[in-house]
Amino acid sequence: MTILFHGPFQVATGMGRPGIDAAVDRDNLLPASTLKGVMRDAAERLLPGLPRLVEQVFGGPRQPTPWGWEAAHFPAEQPTVVTRARVSLDEESGTAKRDHLLFGEEVWARSAEFTITQHGPLPDTTTPVLDREGHLAVLACAAAGVHSLGASRRRGLGWVTCTPADPVVDEELIARFTALADQWRSHQHA
Repeated sequence: MTILFHGPFQVATGMGRPGIDAAVDRDNLLPASTLKGVMRDAAERLLPGLPRLVEQVFGGPRQPTPWGWEAAHFPAEQPTVVTRARVSLDEESGTAKRDHLLFGEEVWARSAEFTITQHGPLPDTTTPVLDREGHLAVLACAAAGVHSLGASRRRGLGWVTCTPADPVVDEELIARFTALADQWRSHQHA
């Protein structure tokens, strides 16, 4: 998978450090768990009402995923980490609220890549049957459905285009994905 960044992104560690309230992990700027999470979210939006289908690909409480995500790496150039200040404004006066200044790190990069590999057997107990091609169609369409990642997505950070290399999202793959979703919907109502 290739990610093109349309601006900065921030995947904070949840822990600050001196002078920084929202710090990024400079050794792992875009973790595998974040990539899997945004893809799962995209799959849930693309497959509304089909949580069992999403669970077959992404795993769930009773079933592990047969796929493994790797953290993103940045082949083109080393990303730049910068500090950004944010303030919370009082709605009535339009002035900054006392004690509401936040310093957070954000990452600027052109592109990144990550790989998803099969590390376990596909579940063979599903009805309808979800073969490897079906899994790949869900993964590819979910990746293509990711348009933002990280924190402050509604404030302009993390806008991306995610493009799968194999399989390519084309009309044939979209038709396979749609047929798969229809098959699972009709099975639910049977």
